[in-house]
Amino acid sequence: MLLALRLFIYLIVIIMLLPIMMSLPMALTAGSYVTFPPDGLSLKWFIRMSQDLILMETIGRSFVLALFAALLGVILSVPSAFAIERGRLAGRTAIETLITSPRMIPQIVLVLALLIFYEFIGLAETFAGLVIAHLLITVPLSFRTLHVGISSLDRRLEWSSAILGASRARTFHKIIVPHLKTFLIAAFTFAFIISFNNVTMALFLSAVGERTLPVEMFNRMYVGGMTPVLLAIAFVLAVVGAVTFIVLDRTIGVLKYLSGHN
Repeated sequence: MLLALRLFIYLIVIIMLLPIMMSLPMALTAGSYVTFPPDGLSLKWFIRMSQDLILMETIGRSFVLALFAALLGVILSVPSAFAIERGRLAGRTAIETLITSPRMIPQIVLVLALLIFYEFIGLAETFAGLVIAHLLITVPLSFRTLHVGISSLDRRLEWSSAILGASRARTFHKIIVPHLKTFLIAAFTFAFIISFNNVTMALFLSAVGERTLPVEMFNRMYVGGMTPVLLAIAFVLAVVGAVTFIVLDRTIGVLKYLSGHN
């Protein structure tokens, strides 16, 4: 039974990784079209990807957007999670549900509502409007992650710190932040990834010439089909994501957080 379970897990892992691993040999093709097996081996598509100014520009724009959305999402989620966990708020459950509700609403519905609202207040096709839109998908995730961390805080440590004369600011800096470090980094990382990968928000809300990387890839694939350049950048992004996860797991133990053993 145990052997069968292990084989099943290995099979699931292979199924998940196979599309990513197949993108490498197809991106290394020497031909001009996507073929498998590849028509010879060459790095020309990776070189061409790095020389594509539009792609590099969209990568930078997506990075900045995800950075702002993730950072602001965490900043807004910390006091919100504290208020929900420790505040004596009327209708606390309803407020918590309201904060996380954007994750339960189809993004296309949110986008259409934002599109109408932004036209009314003058935020249509602006970077600020796109950041605010991305907060609707990063705040619920960050809030839920940090709420779990705050609910696991040992209040006795905070009381002991206060008894010893520490101010609230010092207690927060020396007691609360170290305990929440893993949750803060995990919330930021997951929010950054979900913002960086988002297509729907940017597709409808970004201005012409201000596309993010996922939208640029979508448009190129829609117009010209799958090309080796797109596979090259997809593989690079997958490798960067895997390396980032491994580094975070080795340094702060993200895997322990995901498995519930923090």
